[in-house]
Amino acid sequence: MASGFKREFQLMEERKELLIRKKFEEIEAERSRIDQKAKIRLIDRRMHMERLEAEMEEKLVRAKEAELIRAAQVEQEEKLASEMKRIQHQEAVKLKLRQKLRESSQELRELESKLKAAYVTKELTAQLAEKELIKMEEKLQEQKVYEMLEEERQRAEEKRRQNLTSSKSKKLEYRHQLQEQIIDAYKKQQEAYQEFLKEKALLDDVVRLIHEEDQREEEIKMIKMKKTKQELEEFCKMRDIWRQKLKADIEEEDRRINEFLQQRQKEERIKMEEARRKEETKTKVHEILAHAMTEKAKEKLEKEDIRLELIELEKKEMDEKKRREEIEKTLRSRLELKNCYKQQFLERWTKLKEEEEQEAVYKQKLLEKFAEDQRLDQMTAERRKMKMLQYKEELTTLLEERHKKRLEEMHELMALEEAEKKEEAKRRKLIEEERLRMLKQHASKLIGYLPRGLLRDDDFVQLGENFTEEYNKFRSVNTPSCQ
Repeated sequence: MASGFKREFQLMEERKELLIRKKFEEIEAERSRIDQKAKIRLIDRRMHMERLEAEMEEKLVRAKEAELIRAAQVEQEEKLASEMKRIQHQEAVKLKLRQKLRESSQELRELESKLKAAYVTKELTAQLAEKELIKMEEKLQEQKVYEMLEEERQRAEEKRRQNLTSSKSKKLEYRHQLQEQIIDAYKKQQEAYQEFLKEKALLDDVVRLIHEEDQREEEIKMIKMKKTKQELEEFCKMRDIWRQKLKADIEEEDRRINEFLQQRQKEERIKMEEARRKEETKTKVHEILAHAMTEKAKEKLEKEDIRLELIELEKKEMDEKKRREEIEKTLRSRLELKNCYKQQFLERWTKLKEEEEQEAVYKQKLLEKFAEDQRLDQMTAERRKMKMLQYKEELTTLLEERHKKRLEEMHELMALEEAEKKEEAKRRKLIEEERLRMLKQHASKLIGYLPRGLLRDDDFVQLGENFTEEYNKFRSVNTPSCQ
């Protein structure tokens, strides 16, 4: 028993140990699972942090790149703005220079005036062509109105003929319908009469049968026959009366139809007369309106012509006045410049004359002093000779200095004149460039309207082949008076 208890105790211990081991294994497994989850979470967290750091670094890189791009764009925009400003300044300087050249150059002013006159001529030609087109359109409009009125009259005439034809057709159709109605009525009467004859034959058969049966019935039959005969006679009389009445009704109906048709014809004639009067009135109104519109358009064109002529006259007067003022201004400017150069030259020449006179006076004084020294005769011959040499050297030096100074002043005058010639040549070159620029800008638009002598032979090379071809083509097919 003790051994059994001991064995049972051992089994219980083994089971307990097994349970403990199993529990421990479960705890270890759970711990391992928790550690694994912790490692996974740690790895995930680390990867998430690395991803955030990478994204942050990428954002910083992108921000730096965007900043660099913006800085480059700003720098490029500033350079572009500076370049645009420089170009605009150059264009403004060129424009001001061209404007100054136009104001100061008589040739450019005359060219501008001639180009303006050519534009005016072109505009006037276009206006005249437009007026001719308007007149032609008015004629076409009048012709169109006349054709519309003629078409309206023809339509009215056609409608009148159609109405007349329709009226005749309606009359014939109405008469045909009446005839058909009369024929149908007569047919119905004949059918009724045939029906009556059939009934009479049946009645005769019945009478004969009754007569064969007995005498009394014969008498009755005879009475009935007499009665039927009387009825038949009455029917014949009634039929004749009905036929006469029908004939009278037909004649009355024909009379009413004729009266109706005559009334309709009278009304149609009245309507046609009214339509004709309305059409004539409408035609007269259209003619009056067309005439009034034509007169109004002519009056408007005449007023427009007068207004354009006045505007053109005022413009020509203003241009002529402006041209005279510009010429006077240029002449005054050139005269003032010429007078200035002349005054400078005269001043220099006067100064040279004065210096020569002063030199002569000084020379005379030296000679007088030398003569005075000779008269004194207190010096030795050697001393007089030395003195004369000294005077001669001083005089020679003075003359050389005066001559050198005159040469320098003459060189200055020549240099001033040469600079003036160069400035004038430069100005002529700029004027010629501006002239060619103006011709290139406007000449192609004014082929056929340019004044005679405006273009030179060497201008065609500068204006290009297209202009030369168009110009020669125009001259080959036209004989203009101003080209």
